[in-house]
Amino acid sequence: MTKKLYDPSNPEPHVMYGLYTKPELIKSEWIDPKWFNSQQYAAVVAYMNKLPGDVDTLELQDGFATAHPGVMSVTDWQYIMTSDFGTSRFDWWVGKLKRDYFRSQLIEAAQAYSEEPSEDNLTAMMVASQNATAASQTVTESSIADLAAAMEDKMIHGATDNGIKTYFTLNNILGGGLMPGRLLTIGARPGVGKSAFAVNLIVEALKQQPELTVDMFSLEMSNAENYNRLLACKTGISAGKFINPQKSLSDAEKVEVEKAGNVLKDYHLQLYDKQVELPQIVKTMRQRAADADKGYLAIVDYLGLIGVRSQADRRLQIEEITRQFKVLTNELGIPIVLLSQLSRGVENRQDKQPVLSDLRESGSIEQDSNAVGFLWNSDRQNEKSDIRTVTLTIAKNREGALGSIDFRFFAPKLQFKVAY
Repeated sequence: MTKKLYDPSNPEPHVMYGLYTKPELIKSEWIDPKWFNSQQYAAVVAYMNKLPGDVDTLELQDGFATAHPGVMSVTDWQYIMTSDFGTSRFDWWVGKLKRDYFRSQLIEAAQAYSEEPSEDNLTAMMVASQNATAASQTVTESSIADLAAAMEDKMIHGATDNGIKTYFTLNNILGGGLMPGRLLTIGARPGVGKSAFAVNLIVEALKQQPELTVDMFSLEMSNAENYNRLLACKTGISAGKFINPQKSLSDAEKVEVEKAGNVLKDYHLQLYDKQVELPQIVKTMRQRAADADKGYLAIVDYLGLIGVRSQADRRLQIEEITRQFKVLTNELGIPIVLLSQLSRGVENRQDKQPVLSDLRESGSIEQDSNAVGFLWNSDRQNEKSDIRTVTLTIAKNREGALGSIDFRFFAPKLQFKVAY
């Protein structure tokens, strides 16, 4: 890299200084390598986006040198290190980097159209214009006039049915499904089946909306375990058979598993088992929601295992997590389903139906959630049976009714079916 002259309007060195001095910033903000004019900086950002965990500045420099020898010299790193731009306005500089990129794309597209006014170049220019406009927009609040106009439109034309559909009875209680801008928390004691229920929500949602983008962040189970659960749920084959499928599955079952696998491959479904910290999860949600064309759903399993960088006590950390997720639902217009573990207190009561005070560690879970549901074994005599009744009780619902849904839980197959 040749010697650079400092340009105060160029966001690239500002962003790189922030990433070099605080590599963890890459987890909190999606930064696309293509936004950089510098191919060296683009290569560094692409490398950082793929890092599975935390690194310090020396590990970043050494790791990149090993993966991409000769791309960045010691002098190049020193230029970044000694720039001393600070990190207090990091988000602003990332925004400027993005705006500058899309503005340059628009200029190029307009130039191409002026030189050759073809239909393809016109389409490219219109797309570039939309992207540049979106990148330049700031968050604005709706005025009372805007809200009144929206209500009038709903009264005349009806409300848009944009909820993500799962179980029919659950859709009705939630007012149309898993709605944009809402945080649904589902709590349960260990062993009731909350992780299996989350898998069933995914299967039901994708069955009805195959083009939906779905992310499942599992901090308790591996991707392989959750994939086996998806197969069991879709095929009705006992999950235990997937431990050694060559010996356990019949020829007919292998055919069904292959069919189910082909269906799952075609979905916009991603499993995550290595994103264990809040900034990582938030960054991925932002990126995936931005790329989703036909709706987005995120499921997090589960709240108590999410890590944060704060040194505060766990109660304050939980408040930070639930507040971040709630803000994210509003900002991105997406639903998030958050699983949570209930306290042991419910087991010491004669009435085993959970209540809101059973949510562990923080009142912010109830406060930040639009709706709170509890999964519990309502049939105590058969709670260890392979086929048993598990009830989902909606105990809080800002936008709809309260109520309970009885499910038949086929434990070996990990299937939840509404008990009519």
